[in-house]
Amino acid sequence: MEDMETKETETTDNEDERFDVESALKRLEEINTRLAAGNMPLSDSIVLYKEGVELAAKAKEHLEGVEKELQIVREEN
Repeated sequence: MEDMETKETETTDNEDERFDVESALKRLEEINTRLAAGNMPLSDSIVLYKEGVELAAKAKEHLEGVEKELQIVREEN
């Protein structure tokens, strides 16, 4: 059982390490621009909005993790 939990944690950690905040912010800007233009069908706007919310949450989570790591480094020095 512990092996499965460890593998799940490792997978999550690896995904976080590969997460590119700059690319996420660029995509969020694209989404914002498209939504602000207001020339898409409502169903497409909802899909983009959901993508943006999920991406923003993932970026926030990633940045909070980085902030914790930096805090640990500061405390060690």
